[in-house]
Amino acid sequence: MHPTVWTLNDNNQPITLQAQKLTLFQQCKIIECTASNDLNYLLFFYKDQFLTVQPLVKFDGASFLGQVKQFGSHIQTPNPLFSKLLSPTTTISVTPITQLLRKIKINFTIEESVLIFSYFDSYLTVLELENLLKDCFFTHRRDGKILGAYRLAEILFSRGYKQNWLLSTSQHPDYSSASKHFQAPLSSLLASDPIYVEQTCFLDLENHYDLLIHLYKQQNRHLDLMIISITNWLKQPKALNYPNLIQTLSTYLNEDELLQCLQSLLPTVSPKSSLHQDVYQRLITKQDFKAAVDLLLAYSIQLSEKETLKLPDLFEKVSLSTLNLPIDVTSKRLFRLFKHHPIHLEKILLTELPLLLKEQSLTQLQTWLQEIPYSQELPIVQKINEMVKLKENPDCQLELGTHYFDLQQYEQAIECFCWDMELNPNRTEPVQWLAKTYFKLGKHEEGESYQQLLKHK
Repeated sequence: MHPTVWTLNDNNQPITLQAQKLTLFQQCKIIECTASNDLNYLLFFYKDQFLTVQPLVKFDGASFLGQVKQFGSHIQTPNPLFSKLLSPTTTISVTPITQLLRKIKINFTIEESVLIFSYFDSYLTVLELENLLKDCFFTHRRDGKILGAYRLAEILFSRGYKQNWLLSTSQHPDYSSASKHFQAPLSSLLASDPIYVEQTCFLDLENHYDLLIHLYKQQNRHLDLMIISITNWLKQPKALNYPNLIQTLSTYLNEDELLQCLQSLLPTVSPKSSLHQDVYQRLITKQDFKAAVDLLLAYSIQLSEKETLKLPDLFEKVSLSTLNLPIDVTSKRLFRLFKHHPIHLEKILLTELPLLLKEQSLTQLQTWLQEIPYSQELPIVQKINEMVKLKENPDCQLELGTHYFDLQQYEQAIECFCWDMELNPNRTEPVQWLAKTYFKLGKHEEGESYQQLLKHK
């Protein structure tokens, strides 16, 4: 899967942004990006609504960005969920903060505006943010909306904003009845205070995970539901819980998106989680055989007896030489797969050795094959061992050449036959083999020459 990229228009200069990490924290999502101008940028979203892109700035642990880093649910690239937020064809621009704040106040409710303002505490001075929040808070208070003002305070508290002015104001006796309202069970506040409920649930997922899932479903927040389901499963990636994750993801993703999403999780969990086996089966169903072989050789996946019996057919479709894997890595996985099926391994090796011999020496292949616990049981291993011995004996070049011929190494076979013909000019066998080998290479003129030579022997 290719990484997700967007175009940033900066003073009519296009900058390519490449997504690195998607983080969900309460109602906010942030995508961290690297850029073609060697800077880093953050894409801010309120729920699924794009707010702005801003350059990454330094922040401390108490800031909103600090909380996002510490408490957020993170999804790494590449993953199709990134493009669910913002189409890769989108061109975006940096919005000046003052202009952004005005747009927020116009387009969102006061509760949402207060919350979103606080997202940018690393881009505003303490005084600038405090004046914005005080204006909203005391406007509610002056209008007699005691519960509304206290609600704003609770929203900011649960976001992590605990400035002294807000703490002292909210503790005033005027807010005692409003305070009791928020002491009720979270489930009973869902209808009246969904923002507060969501934030509180997010900070204690272990105890409120089901309620948060219910809220996401109620609000049709499918992307948030998928992110939280993935990150929750990753905390305890057990096979027992895997079907629930698949059920959630398959509800909102098509088969290709689901497969891409699952593939992005492979490096993060153990094959015992059922993820790797499931991805392997999906790749086979999709007939993406190269990806299936890549997966088998990258991870220690336990296959069923039926799947193991089909492996020779799979390796006939995908050559090991096309995988760009070190041969020692290949051997560890490959030999393990066929631990109880040496005959099947023999079949694969017969197919693969001609290709591997083009890049590996006989000695290297011999060393590689010796790592097979049952290597001496395999005829192909015996052949390679014999070839290594023959190579050191100049009187056995004809026999060595026939082995090379069997393994489709025609150029090496020709060298051996020519050597034997020079050593034994009266023998006809090397001439016969040279004619046969040149014909195999499609070099009919050379083959016919050796046939004519044979007639004069």
